[in-house]
Amino acid sequence: MAPEKNQTLSPFLREAALDRVGGDSEFLNELLTLYEEEFEAKRRGLAEAIARRDGAKIRGFGHALKGSSANLSLPGLQEAAAAMEKAGAAGDIVAAQESYVRLEREYARLKAFLGGSPR
Repeated sequence: MAPEKNQTLSPFLREAALDRVGGDSEFLNELLTLYEEEFEAKRRGLAEAIARRDGAKIRGFGHALKGSSANLSLPGLQEAAAAMEKAGAAGDIVAAQESYVRLEREYARLKAFLGGSPR
């Protein structure tokens, strides 16, 4: 598997995210907390959808995570979620499983970057 192009980028582009919320760092922290909750719920849903080989649900979860990751300037997570969405749309369960591992890895990178919590 080729390395992801965002692997060497920061998992969180804070300045870009701050620009999106008008420089309000407190609001950005709230959004990151909500993202963490959303990610946890969608991760569970993705695992279940992959186990059930449900391409439509995989695509839907990938699409939702792609959008929220983009909104918060999380390039690695956005890219991994886009791959998940594509795998679900194609009904490619092997690619979905690989994308799931990639999502987990990118989320771990984000948490480590932010000191253990996306806040």
